Amino acid sequence: MTLRGLLRRLRMVAYVAAFPVYSLLSPRTGFTVFYRRAGLWYARSRGRSFRVMEPHLRALEYFRHFVPNSGAVVFDVGGELGFETAQFADFVGAAGKVYVFECLPDHVKRLERLAEKNPQVTVVNRACWNADTTLEFFLGNTAGSNTAVPDAQGQRGQSLANKEASVLLVKAQPLDQLWKELHGGRPVDFLKMDIEGAEYEALDGATEMLRATRFAVIAAYHIRDGIPTAERVNTVLKASGFNTRIEENLHVYAWR
Repeated sequence: MTLRGLLRRLRMVAYVAAFPVYSLLSPRTGFTVFYRRAGLWYARSRGRSFRVMEPHLRALEYFRHFVPNSGAVVFDVGGELGFETAQFADFVGAAGKVYVFECLPDHVKRLERLAEKNPQVTVVNRACWNADTTLEFFLGNTAGSNTAVPDAQGQRGQSLANKEASVLLVKAQPLDQLWKELHGGRPVDFLKMDIEGAEYEALDGATEMLRATRFAVIAAYHIRDGIPTAERVNTVLKASGFNTRIEENLHVYAWR
């Protein structure tokens, strides 16, 4: 091992060792321990163990303050490659349900393979919008920046959409409509949303569902009209009766 590699490993060991103390004292997350098993990283937080990509605070973005219980119903809006979908499937177990929404064909196929192994997962090939329509969907400049909002920017001001690439036409529906069709308008335990700048339109189409949702975490660091979407998302969630907080990662955490 090189000296640089050794130093990197020592820094990670120190971070993992210190994180329980940090989490105990920090308002950013509940008490959490990272550990390694069979070559993979896991977190133990709020009485639940779950796999994470890395032992770091950013690996807890959707689970800083609450995690779904066994038997819970989760709406995962913006499934992308399915890592969080797999986490949700483990949380809710066979008695729960995860509806994952994605419209990029390659991502849909990957999610469908995940669902074959996890029958509690239902893949919904739809974009979430404020109308029943067909959208132009732009491939991203990076793998995770595909978007229906061509002028949206990432948190460092970078353009999300690759406007020189081919545009896809995708089916879009309001979450209120999808929620009623898929779940009969019954309560939702956990809403996760990360849809690259389309938060305004998706939440505008979810006014009824939001009132029947217990917890929500919205990735709202995307920039529209020169400002992150977090403040407006926060206002919408408060108007739906949630308690909310915006954290340094510009995710909006909401609960009842």
